[in-house]
Amino acid sequence: MCPACILTIGGGLLLANKLGVNNLFTIGLFTVILSLIIDVLLRKINHGKVFFPYQKIIVSLLILLIVIILFRFLI
Repeated sequence: MCPACILTIGGGLLLANKLGVNNLFTIGLFTVILSLIIDVLLRKINHGKVFFPYQKIIVSLLILLIVIILFRFLI
């Protein structure tokens, strides 16, 4: 990601905290961003092609499931 994107996302999260937006929103945002980054990395490893059909959806659901399980046992 470019530095401008990182600053924009970080600034948006800081503003959301100042405005009192729920932390679930920030966790969901990080989950979506992480799943997109993993999908792009997997495509780069495989020369621009997906490893399996519906890769973006499956990666997103797996990351979401991992985050839910982690927060279920941590909180």
